Amino acid sequence: MWEKKVERKELMKKTLKILMLIGIIALGINLTEVKAEEVTAPVTTAPQETTTAPETTTPAVTTPQEITTKVEQPTTVQPTTKPDVDTTGKNVKKGGYVKKTVTAYNLKLEKVTKVEKGIRYYVYKKCNNGYSLIQVGNQKLLVESKYITYKCNAKKIVNAADKKYSYNDMKRDLKKLEKAYGSIFKVDIAGKSLDKRNLYYVTLGNAKAKKTVYVETSVHAREYMNTKFIMNVIEDYCRGYDSKKYQGKKYSKIFNNVKLVIMPMVNPDGVTISQYGPKKIRNATLRKNLYKIANGFSFKEWKANARGVDINRNYAEGFNREGAKASAHKNYPGKTPVSEPETKAQISVVEKVKPNVVICYHQAGKVMYHLNHTKLSNMLYSMTHYTHVLSGQVQYGTFSDYLDDRNILNCTLETGLVPAPVKNRQYKKIYKTNKNVLVAVAKMYS
Repeated sequence: MWEKKVERKELMKKTLKILMLIGIIALGINLTEVKAEEVTAPVTTAPQETTTAPETTTPAVTTPQEITTKVEQPTTVQPTTKPDVDTTGKNVKKGGYVKKTVTAYNLKLEKVTKVEKGIRYYVYKKCNNGYSLIQVGNQKLLVESKYITYKCNAKKIVNAADKKYSYNDMKRDLKKLEKAYGSIFKVDIAGKSLDKRNLYYVTLGNAKAKKTVYVETSVHAREYMNTKFIMNVIEDYCRGYDSKKYQGKKYSKIFNNVKLVIMPMVNPDGVTISQYGPKKIRNATLRKNLYKIANGFSFKEWKANARGVDINRNYAEGFNREGAKASAHKNYPGKTPVSEPETKAQISVVEKVKPNVVICYHQAGKVMYHLNHTKLSNMLYSMTHYTHVLSGQVQYGTFSDYLDDRNILNCTLETGLVPAPVKNRQYKKIYKTNKNVLVAVAKMYS
């Protein structure tokens, strides 16, 4: 009996241990579930008092998986520049002007610059988009078509009423003419005079034209009226370039095939002496020597340059055949041929442009010098009625002798009535008689 009690007791102990073990295991499982619920359940925080400092939050750590999901795919960048606008339309291909200063645009309709009234621009076409395509400097730009006019609205530049048309007047006007008509008119410098004045020459028309008419004026100082005349002719040809005709042919057609190359004042120092005396000569040595050379002679009748050399006797052909033996107001050929900068400048221009024909303007006498009767001399006589004078075969170191020796056709026109300087009241007649000479000669070769 006692043994059975002992066995029961032992059995109960074992059973109790087993139950306790099962309870512990069950309790562990419940604790795990509670902790899991605490992690996943939203946390409700009690409202903080206003006196409590704000909590410091730590930045969330992004897992590699989250990084891969946040990477954006690359996108195509769209160009920011505008595409070229449509410039189809009606061809114009002639000079035009703007009615007022307006904005010019590039082919993307972006503002580029301003174009001014009174300046000739080459107009390529009138586009269907309301703009006209024009040449501005080295660029093709667009201007609203409503502002384009084909009537010259440039201001008159050369003052025909100026009795003393000086070197400075010419220099100023050349700059203005090139600004207004730069698409058809170009100014260059062939050298410097003894007193450091520019020896200008200009090109009017198509600079690439294969044929050239070369013109010189004011080789002799006191003949400066011819500079005023030729500068007015230059401006008239520029103003009428797109609208005027000569004998039924537009200036633009003529000068597109035959360009004019003009040296409007070959002897600027001499012109200055004739107009103002030695006081305007800047070089002190030259100025002092001029008084010695003149020896009381009137400077108004001066023909030579600032060294007392007659440029039209300084060429090698027939050099020193006759004339003064020392520096003088006229006819002194110089110590050696082609010694003067003005002579060298003329030769350099002629050699560069290789003219088909040369017109030399001198004063005075209303005569015309040429080697032989030619179609050119006959035409010029019909226009001017200047008396024919055949220069013959004897050479005197003149520019014409230089040209004849190279078989370059030339003619010298002596404008006005003697003596020179020609009275200003003769200017209108000189201009009227000669204004069409150069366009007529160009047309002959076009």
